[in-house]
Amino acid sequence: MDSKKIDRKKPKKKPEQFPWFMPFMCEGCGDCVEACPNSCIELMGLNRKVPVAWLIYPDYCLGCGNCANMCIVDAVQMTKYVDKAIERYKTKKPFE
Repeated sequence: MDSKKIDRKKPKKKPEQFPWFMPFMCEGCGDCVEACPNSCIELMGLNRKVPVAWLIYPDYCLGCGNCANMCIVDAVQMTKYVDKAIERYKTKKPFE
C-alpha cells in the first residue's frame, strides 16, 4: 500500500471549466490519473475487466484540463457546466 501523503490544495476560486469523464469510453490506462497535478482522479473498479477513471476529489480540481489533454480516446472532455459537473462527482459513481 502506498503511504505517500498527498497535499491537495483547493483552488482559490471555482474553475471556469471542469472535466467530464465518460466511463463507457475509458480504457483504464491511467494517463489522466498521472496528469492531474492535485491527485484528484483515481481508477475505479480495479476488480473489473476494464477499470475507469473518475474525479473523486471535485473540490480540489483546478480545472486545468491536463486530464483531458492526456486522454487519447477522448473519454475526458472539459465542460463549462462546472456546478453540474461538481454535483455529479459528489453524488454519482461511474458504474451507476
